[in-house]
Amino acid sequence: MNPFHKKQSKEKDIEQEPESDGKSSMNQIFSKITSLGKNTKENAFGEFRQTPLMDLIERKNDIVLKADLPGVTKDDVTLEIQDRLLTVRAECLTDIEEGIYIRRERFYRKYEGSVNIPVQIDEEKATAKLANGVLTVFLPKKIDTIEVED
Repeated sequence: MNPFHKKQSKEKDIEQEPESDGKSSMNQIFSKITSLGKNTKENAFGEFRQTPLMDLIERKNDIVLKADLPGVTKDDVTLEIQDRLLTVRAECLTDIEEGIYIRRERFYRKYEGSVNIPVQIDEEKATAKLANGVLTVFLPKKIDTIEVED
């Protein structure tokens, strides 16, 4: 089974935003920082997004990607490849305990990271597995066969 979700290329119209002095955006950031800890269900910055730690290994017949995704299930992982750019996305939901949090460091997280694949791969033969918080993606190299005539 192919683990990739193909991403469609879309051209977007870019609208220019009116220039501002930056004071209102700085006030919003400061407001978020000072409200830290007042809402026990969510941190002041909303969701936590981080780039997963990833290794890319080239072997004779394939490329192997290993990514650390602690607390994530296989149903929460999305892999996309477009123009030799492999993107890993995952979400991790944390339960909310009843009571008042004295300290809270575990909350809703999103993981997202991309890596360039240095060779052509055969997407149809790619596989992935998730075990013990480590995602391993096997990307077989595409081998162009050339027939030699006698």
